[in-house]
Amino acid sequence: MKNLLFIITFFLTTTSIVNAQDWIDYKSEDLAFIAKFPGEPERTVQEVETAIGTIDMHMIMLSPDSSDDNMVYSVIRSDYPEEEFEDADDEYNNSVLDGAVNGATTNVNGELSSDEKITHNGFPGRSIKIKISGAFIYMNAFLVNNTMFVVQVICLTDKDENKDIKRFMDSFDILKVKED
Repeated sequence: MKNLLFIITFFLTTTSIVNAQDWIDYKSEDLAFIAKFPGEPERTVQEVETAIGTIDMHMIMLSPDSSDDNMVYSVIRSDYPEEEFEDADDEYNNSVLDGAVNGATTNVNGELSSDEKITHNGFPGRSIKIKISGAFIYMNAFLVNNTMFVVQVICLTDKDENKDIKRFMDSFDILKVKED
C-alpha cells in the first residue's frame, strides 16, 4: 500500500512538474518581443481603421484546451505613424494609453475593474482588468515610441487571479533590435 501511495504521489508530482515546464519561449525579432506561452501560438495580422489612418495589428494568440485556467493568451503589436509621435510628451503618451484603455473597455462592452499606470524598460504603460460577461480580461499596454504592445489574458470568472495570468504577463519583454 505504501508503494502504491508513493507511486501515485510520484506520478502526480512529476506530471505537475512536466506541465509547469511545457511553456515555450516565443521570440519574434521582427515584432521585437519575447513571451512565454503554454503552447505554440498562431500569428495573424489585420488592417485596422483608426482616427489616424489604417494600421497593421499583429496578433500572436493562443487559445489553449479546456484544461488550461485561461481561455486566451495574446500579444498584439501595432505601429502608428512616426509623425504622430514626433513631439510626444508624457501628457500625449498618457492620452494615447487612455484611448487604448477606453477603447478596449468599450469594444467588449466591459466594466473597468482596475487601471494602474506602469512602466516597462522605462516606457509608459497601463495595467488594466476588464470585467465582461462571465470572464475577465487582464491587459498590459505599453507605448514604445510609436509602437503599442498589448499583452492580455482572458479567463473565466471562476478562474480569476490564477497563477498563469501573472506568469504570462511577467514573461513579456521588449527586444532591443538594431535600427536600419
